[in-house]
Amino acid sequence: MASGPHDIYDFTIAYKGPYQAVDYQLAHNLYAVQEKAWEKYAAEKRLPNSHSKRKKLIRKGVPPSLRSWVWFEVSGAKQLMMSQPGNSYYPNLVKAAASMSKVSSQVELDLPRTFPGHPYLSCPTTGQVAMRRILTSYSLRNPKVGYCQGLNFIVGVMLMAMDRNEEHTFWLLAALVENICYQGSFGENLCGCHVEMKTLQDLVTAKIPRLGAHMKSITCDISLIATDWFLTVYCVSMPPESACRVLDALLNEGAKVLFRVALALLKTAEAKLLRLDNAGPGFPRSVSQAFTTGPAAQGS
Repeated sequence: MASGPHDIYDFTIAYKGPYQAVDYQLAHNLYAVQEKAWEKYAAEKRLPNSHSKRKKLIRKGVPPSLRSWVWFEVSGAKQLMMSQPGNSYYPNLVKAAASMSKVSSQVELDLPRTFPGHPYLSCPTTGQVAMRRILTSYSLRNPKVGYCQGLNFIVGVMLMAMDRNEEHTFWLLAALVENICYQGSFGENLCGCHVEMKTLQDLVTAKIPRLGAHMKSITCDISLIATDWFLTVYCVSMPPESACRVLDALLNEGAKVLFRVALALLKTAEAKLLRLDNAGPGFPRSVSQAFTTGPAAQGS
């Protein structure tokens, strides 16, 4: 177990001001409510037949005890896994990746940096082994993507939410990269990410015009703030409790959720950002405070 206060997935709660503690307490208080709302679906191991009902239920939050099942179902990961005959696809990839993966050296550099304070994910004989196998195996499955920095953090959060089920996490990663996020969002040239940044800038101009005009006047590129959000689907920028709430909706509704969360955070931080006269460190820092006090943290 992690030393000091930790959340449901054993991530240490960092008390840098009240924000993460508040975020965790809000999430913890919601667990009982969520469990009750999901009770009949959990008992029958089925999701609501109505798309709107499922969307509403998931947006209110998936109980941690049910996340591995819900994510595997709604993301399409289960269908991807079942599309491969037999049970040897992932084990065979793991064996091949041990000698054939071209990204092994970069993965090895990033593993110690991936949630270094987490008791499982930082362990060289358990969590790091699982993440290494998932990441290098995926690089063989999808050579166009290979390995992109950011995927390590996504895999870390997913692995914990998926009850450390390595193979299911592999297929969840495949579903996210191949079917949920926009093509090119990950990979060597990050062409999709560049398009996403331009789209987000246009959305800020349209939806939060004062902020959009202010950012233009001080030559603040949205990528300064949002690149890490999209490349890690908020798994680094937000406390895990909030990141998992984003993933609840993202895996069910698609990539539009990335933009909606970004707009919610920027809107929450708008007053502070309008007071800044340059695009220095204060800009992303002011936005980061919205991660646990704004709509995304509370699942709105």
